[in-house]
Amino acid sequence: MINLILYALATIGMTHIVVDGSITESFRTFFKSSMNKLKLNYLSSLVDCYLCSGTWCGFLMGYIWISNNPLEIFACGCAGGFLANFAAVIVNWLEASTLVNLPSEKNE
Repeated sequence: MINLILYALATIGMTHIVVDGSITESFRTFFKSSMNKLKLNYLSSLVDCYLCSGTWCGFLMGYIWISNNPLEIFACGCAGGFLANFAAVIVNWLEASTLVNLPSEKNE
């Protein structure tokens, strides 16, 4: 059970670091420019998309925390994409609900 929790948290955290982290900004810029130079523009979204990055982070974290069975690693990648995307939606919703807090209008 602990490995499953660590897998989920590590996948979500690693994905958010890859997609949004300031520490990986130079990596994202380098990766995108490299993919564009190689005419592989469709791969440049791997570092901007929670679903794409979450899948690859899920593969890695599944191998580290869950198993070295290829089918289980594949399942972990699929779950990682879902978990990372779902976490991003929740975080965006929380940010939106705290940033845009309009006062209610009172008719007097």
